[in-house]
Amino acid sequence: MSDMNKIYFFILVIVVLSCSNDRKDADFTCLWLEDSRPEELAQLGCPDDHAALAGDPPSSALPANKSTLFLIERNKENKIHFFDSQKWRHFSFATEKLEGYPDLSAFNSEMYYSQKRRLYLGTVTRFLSSEIYALEIAPIDKASPEMIEETYNLVKKAIKWNADLRYHPTSNALEMESRLPKNVPIVYTKELYDGAEFQGLNLGRTIGKIVFIDLENLDSTYISRTDIVVLDRVPNDISACAGIITAEFQTPLSHVNLLSINRGTPNMAYTKALEDESIKTLEGKWAELTVNADGFTIKASTKEEGETFWESLRPPEVQRPEIDLTVKEIINVDDIGIDSIPYAGGKAAHYAELRKLKDTIPVEKAFVVPISFYDDFIRSNGIDAKISAMLKDEKFQNDGLYRKAALAELRDLIKNSALDAAAEKKIADVIAAEYAADQPVRFRSSSNAEDLESFNGAGLYESKSYKPGDPQKTIANTVKEVWASLWSQAAFEEREWAKVDHSYCGMALLFHRSYPDEVEKANGVAITANPFDPPPGGQAAYYVNVQKGAISVANPEPGITPDSFLYYKPPAGQGEMTYLSFSSETGGATVMEFDEIVTLVKALYTLHNHFHKIYRSEPFGMDVEFKLIDDDRKLVIKQARPYPFKN
Repeated sequence: MSDMNKIYFFILVIVVLSCSNDRKDADFTCLWLEDSRPEELAQLGCPDDHAALAGDPPSSALPANKSTLFLIERNKENKIHFFDSQKWRHFSFATEKLEGYPDLSAFNSEMYYSQKRRLYLGTVTRFLSSEIYALEIAPIDKASPEMIEETYNLVKKAIKWNADLRYHPTSNALEMESRLPKNVPIVYTKELYDGAEFQGLNLGRTIGKIVFIDLENLDSTYISRTDIVVLDRVPNDISACAGIITAEFQTPLSHVNLLSINRGTPNMAYTKALEDESIKTLEGKWAELTVNADGFTIKASTKEEGETFWESLRPPEVQRPEIDLTVKEIINVDDIGIDSIPYAGGKAAHYAELRKLKDTIPVEKAFVVPISFYDDFIRSNGIDAKISAMLKDEKFQNDGLYRKAALAELRDLIKNSALDAAAEKKIADVIAAEYAADQPVRFRSSSNAEDLESFNGAGLYESKSYKPGDPQKTIANTVKEVWASLWSQAAFEEREWAKVDHSYCGMALLFHRSYPDEVEKANGVAITANPFDPPPGGQAAYYVNVQKGAISVANPEPGITPDSFLYYKPPAGQGEMTYLSFSSETGGATVMEFDEIVTLVKALYTLHNHFHKIYRSEPFGMDVEFKLIDDDRKLVIKQARPYPFKN
């Protein structure tokens, strides 16, 4: 070989070796090259194979991800099936494609609990923020560490590129040292949130005008129902709008997310929202936004497309809530029930149903000022005529800024008008008879247009506390402040969007003892069904957000996170839990002890069954507010309303 040929040879070797090293992580061959989805693959040759089979996660329990289900036939030489995860779940695939798995109950019993199971079941989830591929098994799975290790090794062997595959324990039981495989890389839930940029809370498509607003300016800014609002932080509430993008993460049970679910409008969190050019370049322009579980798309649109889109989604007919003004006395909630909404309002009626369970569920005694008191007050002060004229005013109907100012003026008028002395005395007499002289009392809004199965109304109206001896927080002032909130901009715009006739709306008041911050040891919100995997057919669980003391759960300050967990229902669950986040305020300890959680779950079970018999709908769950009070951390159920599952 000549010297020149030797030089060429060595150059060729160097190039080949260099290319080989450069392609080390990308040296793979995709097995599926068609445009359609495969039914199943025995191996994953490349990331696109995983994507071709993946299904979307149901919602926002974890950061943006794509998940592909698999099962392994242990009785057939560990044959592995990665299958279309939009078309099938584990049981449905086994029923259709394999033999001997006709019964769901028997299938679950064997595949999650038996150490001699014929199948290993699991998921390979790609977390988009970190490019981690997480091997996950069901939170209720009783697989031994050896079984988990064997599953991991079989899946690792079937993935033909250098994927960052790790085992992700999906419940507290699976995180126990005795349940962790010894020779498998592990990633914990908290790590999956590190570096995450996107959170798809309420998924869907919308068209609207892109508007950037700082939270501090939100109250002074008019928002149209056709605006897609981009915010630096998460608001407590927001007027009806076309969609919401926040630059900080939200809790799934925040008021703005519940409102988005009720409205059917997309809601997402995206940490780069304020600087992303794809959003910034559309400021002040019409755009089409689609929010998926694993990300979003945004593109230019037109006003005409937006107006056509939104009108097609509104209710076809005007809704007129039933209102009953014949009840003229203060009511003990123990004497009413769910059918009292026309005169007691949604919140009080649901509270009355809770009190029927007071022997098994801790619910404070309470009383109701019926809607007739509000109506008498409005009429005696001539405010009814002003409301009627306002609603007919074309400028009020068509000019958003004018409407905002007019509603503020109406609220001030209500607060500054005189409460009838006889009505005030009726309320004061009940308080004096039922509570200690120095006991603060909480007056809570209870409109006939809230807490309904078809209209949630979470966060639209206000609650205020009467404090004996405080010249500002008198009975009259407190009552009028709550009444005035019926005409908040957010409440008005929400009802207007839902075509609710405002002239049929009234405000009752639910009142009971107030809980000072110093006696409140924890507060929380729970859903009696799994919002991330809804019934029927989903993984049955209670979803709980709970925080230390009186710190807000639904709308915390930036940087403050609650405990957030799923508690799995029997028979599948036997005390297993999945913590999605931990409180930033407890120094690493959980907010509730396990025995306190069990007490809460028992209460949730009872009230879920009670209200399910009333509503008889699917999917069904109740949105429940609770507290732990006093030094003995007694559980108190504060409120329950139907949770607005998307149909």
